[in-house]
Amino acid sequence: MALPKLNVTNTYRLTVPSTGVEVSYRPYLVKEEKQMMIANETGDQKQMMEVMAKTISACVEGELNVKELTTFDVEYLFTQIRGRSVGETADVAIKCDGDECGHKTKINVNLMDAKVQMNENDSLIPLSDDISIEMKYPAYGDVIKNYKKGEEESVEFGFTMMAKSIEAVLTEDERIVLKDLPVKEVNNLIQTLFSITH
Repeated sequence: MALPKLNVTNTYRLTVPSTGVEVSYRPYLVKEEKQMMIANETGDQKQMMEVMAKTISACVEGELNVKELTTFDVEYLFTQIRGRSVGETADVAIKCDGDECGHKTKINVNLMDAKVQMNENDSLIPLSDDISIEMKYPAYGDVIKNYKKGEEESVEFGFTMMAKSIEAVLTEDERIVLKDLPVKEVNNLIQTLFSITH
């Protein structure tokens, strides 16, 4: 005889900051928490990012491709899910900026008060009178895919994420979407842009 399945998990609603889409979500379960603990114990940042994406996918109802969301969407969703799962507050230690001091001040933060402030920004950057680039936020999946330990601030990672943040190049006559171009051509564009600005 099989044990009955309990379905007593509460659901909540939130709005994905970058898209404005409202989704329903539930707290994470023990099995998801266990996966996060195992990933954390490895110290592998890429694995932790993957598990975070999987946890959000498991907790959000309906179709939501977590890897297509922005990094701030993912962090906001995870913060809200974590708040509903293990407690709405968290103790955070803030280290003193002084090199000699090193003192840590503990504060209690209400995770449910976390908000993403979306500013009105023009996504077009003019490069000349007839050429502009159209920017977008990089997708979380691109950050995971291109992350390499110790390279999060490297030039290579920076160039890659810059390329992933350009939606299109606009001329007087056309809109050229970068994802439709070969990687070598996109890399040449990024190197040209970088040399123009310096």
